[in-house]
Amino acid sequence: MRYFSRRHDGNGVARDLVQETFAQFARAVQQKQELKCARGYLFGIARHLSQRVWTRRQSEPLPLDEESSSVAMPQPDDRIEEARESIAALPALQREILDLRFAQDLSYAEMAEVLGIPVGTVRSRLHNAIAQLRLRLESDILQFPP
Repeated sequence: MRYFSRRHDGNGVARDLVQETFAQFARAVQQKQELKCARGYLFGIARHLSQRVWTRRQSEPLPLDEESSSVAMPQPDDRIEEARESIAALPALQREILDLRFAQDLSYAEMAEVLGIPVGTVRSRLHNAIAQLRLRLESDILQFPP
């Protein structure tokens, strides 16, 4: 549920996606498909369903909620915003690997199964993503001393 809630901002889709994920998983078990890692397989299904929803939404116009625009939002910490921008600047696969590792707490083997890539590739892409983030954040700190 947390995986979908983070990706779909609580707009009612998360519960449906969780249900569809487990329905597809149950069908795979019923068809006696070989599952190396059940958790990785579940996240793989979840990833594909999530991508399908995002693709559909790209073509839909966003509704404007007048009530939410009048509510004063607290100002975020500048460091958090800089970190978010640095993460957003990473390639999509590296962002996804960071999310699977740190937000979803998947192992390297589970991430490899979800993404359909070798464990070594997961390790190197995670390492490269973290190294890029460090460089970006350190350069921001050096440019703007406290």
